[in-house]
Amino acid sequence: MVIILNIIDIGRDLKQYKNKRYLLVLFGLITFSTGICLFGEALIRKYEESEWFAIGTLSLILINGGLGIMIKNKWGTF
Repeated sequence: MVIILNIIDIGRDLKQYKNKRYLLVLFGLITFSTGICLFGEALIRKYEESEWFAIGTLSLILINGGLGIMIKNKWGTF
């Protein structure tokens, strides 16, 4: 009886772990996409010769952060 309960608990924990991983990967993907959009905005601002450095720096932070979150949570192995 105890062994059966432990197997059920392991299955529940695995499902919660997969849900947590999925949500973190989704957050990483949204962060990465936001960084790409801001990078495009920084390119447009640079072309128009206005302030672009701060938004470009923020975009690169978001791109790298999003990729890091996705890689850490093994994106693509679902």
